[in-house]
Amino acid sequence: MTEKNEEFSFQSAGSKPGLFRNDSIENIINIGSRKSSCNAQRIFISIMDTINHALIILVTVYIIYHAAKEYSITSIHVILCTIGYVLLMSEAIVVLASDNILTTFLSRRANKYLHCILQAVGLILNLVGVSLMYNIQPIHFRSIHGITGFTSLMITIVATIFGYPVWIAWKLRKFVRPIVTKLFHNFLGISGFVIGMISQCYGYKKNWIYQVSNIKHVDEILLVLTVLIIILSLRGALSSLYRQATDCMKLLRPSI
Repeated sequence: MTEKNEEFSFQSAGSKPGLFRNDSIENIINIGSRKSSCNAQRIFISIMDTINHALIILVTVYIIYHAAKEYSITSIHVILCTIGYVLLMSEAIVVLASDNILTTFLSRRANKYLHCILQAVGLILNLVGVSLMYNIQPIHFRSIHGITGFTSLMITIVATIFGYPVWIAWKLRKFVRPIVTKLFHNFLGISGFVIGMISQCYGYKKNWIYQVSNIKHVDEILLVLTVLIIILSLRGALSSLYRQATDCMKLLRPSI
């Protein structure tokens, strides 16, 4: 009986290393697969970011090049608003994405400063461009292009003002939770950007684009490229907005 017990215990002890080795191999395989999937995701995001930056520069340079062929208030309006929305505001949103390929070497605080600078300069250019157009052609703002542009400008001004409470959200936590302040600012920023880019797209339907480019379907090409810029630029912002909205809903549940 003793011999059987000893034999059984010997077999059990001998079987453990095999189990441990199998578990270790499985863990190594799982870790390797997770790393490869993460690497693939990073590569995909980097490719999308590169395409987005290229599209932003392409659309901006193309419009500036053709608009600068003749000196007029309309051309100045087009140049200023294109730089303000397509270039600066798009990049202002993208720069806050933690995996943005152009600013990964910067700290989170530095990215926030850069976001504020790009947003402020873009807003100033848009204000100047809209003001110039309004002075010579007030009827311009009765069109969908004009209405959406003016609406975007007002929303962006409010979003910029509410950017300061986001900076000092921890000081205001006794009055309002930081997540609520960030959600409000993020929502306004996204709304102002999208409406402004919609105005940009309606601007492609104006006669000037045909007069200066002489390219068939140029408005449709610019429309597609601008929509792609909107989608790619909002990748990180929409993800943050969803997380912030979810966190706010969790705060409201206990009181319901």
